Amino acid sequence: MLAFGLALGLSRLLARAGQARPADDAAPPQVTRLALPFSGVWGVIQGSGAGTHVGYATYALDFVPAVPAARLPPRGAPLARFPCFGRPVLAPADGTVVRVAAGARDWPARVKGRDEGNFVIIEHAAREYSELRHLRAGSVHVTVGQRVNRGEVVGACGNSGNAGTPHLHLGFLSSIDPITTRPMTFVGYEVRAPDADVWHAPAGALRPGDILRPLTW
Repeated sequence: MLAFGLALGLSRLLARAGQARPADDAAPPQVTRLALPFSGVWGVIQGSGAGTHVGYATYALDFVPAVPAARLPPRGAPLARFPCFGRPVLAPADGTVVRVAAGARDWPARVKGRDEGNFVIIEHAAREYSELRHLRAGSVHVTVGQRVNRGEVVGACGNSGNAGTPHLHLGFLSSIDPITTRPMTFVGYEVRAPDADVWHAPAGALRPGDILRPLTW
């Protein structure tokens, strides 16, 4: 049986005052074909409008690899024991890197930093950006202005910023100034049926508890 890699304290650092606004409920239809930003089997641990994903972050998603429950790290374990830590984070679509933060540290598990952490924001089309946060210290090697292709590694999963425990935060944005999330859909993946090792095509938006994998995983 699969369980989500432990991820306590999922709150992320909110953008500084004046840099964020409520989520964009009236965004035009999505034109970017977003792929999942990882390989292998992962799970959604926080979804739209839940937990810390409110206001400007309403439509963001948090992911961790789905692993056997026996492999979940105990309290006090080092970051390397968490299934997400160090896993490659991929560009979900072609685009241009427009913002990067790469100098933050990884905090110990269950310690929430007060910095923005390491992140990459990629512009895919007009009013369509992907935001990948909590990246591992030293893992971000893309630069502002660089073109990236779907599936290209842009960093690694870490515990920078206000992650709490290692996980990948993905936001789909209609604006980066101020930061504003919008609804998002993905292509090229399948979802595991509850309580059964059966995979099927997705139906509707991703929700906490979903276990999923890219079709080319």
